[in-house]
Amino acid sequence: MVPTSWTEFQQKIAQLEKEKRPDGTPRQIKVVYFLRHAEGTHNEAHDKYGSPRWEDEFARTDAFLDAPLTPFGVKDAQSKGQPSVQAELERHMPPIERVVVSPISRAIQTAQHFFAKHQVPSEPFTCLELCRETLDCHTCNKRRPLSELKRRFADVDFSRLTDEEDQMWSSTHRETTDEIQQRAREFLLELFREIPECHVVVAAHLSIIEAICAVALNIKVRPSNCEVVPIVLEAL
Repeated sequence: MVPTSWTEFQQKIAQLEKEKRPDGTPRQIKVVYFLRHAEGTHNEAHDKYGSPRWEDEFARTDAFLDAPLTPFGVKDAQSKGQPSVQAELERHMPPIERVVVSPISRAIQTAQHFFAKHQVPSEPFTCLELCRETLDCHTCNKRRPLSELKRRFADVDFSRLTDEEDQMWSSTHRETTDEIQQRAREFLLELFREIPECHVVVAAHLSIIEAICAVALNIKVRPSNCEVVPIVLEAL
């Protein structure tokens, strides 16, 4: 039965956490709110010029390297995020205990604008590289050098990134569906390994959220910009 209130939801989660797995160890449960980034400059250009021209003229240029949010994207994140989060907190939504972000600027910016400071922990956001967008030849999905990210986002913990330059992105290969779904599995393992908290936000991207829902729940989702996909996950 689906809980009808946050109080009932918390009771269900607490009950699950008290239960044991067949090997006698506690069940590991996470409530994860997957947040797709707001509109980026690459989204704006794609909508303006259409797919053929975007692919032929813009997608591989440095003009869209690590595409940031547009001014509309910033306002959209603020207007959709902070009021709705506050309303749910007042209805006794469990407090957010950790915010995880991809290393792509628009995901970090979305998390920064989606939440008011009092709605998330005071600790720095945690960057995990595996929750980034499809690895393809589009420069909008290539991350900036680590040192530059640290300068731009001083309030983000990048300690789990080890390479100065982007070693995952390729100018010649587009990640297949099987490859991104395998990365989604690896990300979920990393999430349970690295993040001890239960109630977690992951600010990420369309394709990785689609892949996570496919491998974890066998469902198809296609979230819009700034849309939240909440999932209860258990470590296997």
